[in-house]
Amino acid sequence: MSSFRKLGLFEREAKSPALNVKQLALLLCGLDPELKKEEIPQEQEDDYNIYYRHISKWVKSSGLFYGSSAVEQNADYMFALAYPLIDEEMTPQPIQDRCLVAIANIAARQKGKETLKQLGGVELERKGAELNKNMRGMHRKEDEEINTYKLLGLAISLLGHKVKNSYFDGKKITVSTIRNDIQKHATELKVPSAGLSKATLDKKIGNALKIIEIEANSE
Repeated sequence: MSSFRKLGLFEREAKSPALNVKQLALLLCGLDPELKKEEIPQEQEDDYNIYYRHISKWVKSSGLFYGSSAVEQNADYMFALAYPLIDEEMTPQPIQDRCLVAIANIAARQKGKETLKQLGGVELERKGAELNKNMRGMHRKEDEEINTYKLLGLAISLLGHKVKNSYFDGKKITVSTIRNDIQKHATELKVPSAGLSKATLDKKIGNALKIIEIEANSE
């Protein structure tokens, strides 16, 4: 993990737990959120004013915030609210990324859809649904990969216990022997060797056996 002290300004600010309207407007402009208003570069004053005004409107209309514009609010809510206001050329990438993370975080919560609509209307609601769908797809892919490893692990374990002396020494599966025989069999069948190197096979066989061990011990 990178040292917080060594992170760039916007990477650090993306980790902030709370921020106010002024700070968010400055971040969207690619400026230090602690700048005083009179320190804002003249060429970015209009951008800042536009952001400040629109963020203030959404904060007020959402009904999810308390206090004045100067009060620091929940970072997830503020960054999610800012997503439709992002300028790809001006807004720093860490801030753009944090806005997406905020939307995903809220979308995954109970009544997240309604919250996103309050924060940014239909556009934010749809983005949340899109991210939620993508996350479910990622979880399904991870589950499929685990199940594939589980099947591989069971097949290797079964083979070891059936063949015994060659593949099982009485205490553990002899991975090296199985790997060598897989490589030999692939050559006999003229199967391309891509993905069948010693390191790759040892890692996959090891992972497969580890997964069935973990699942067996979790019962």
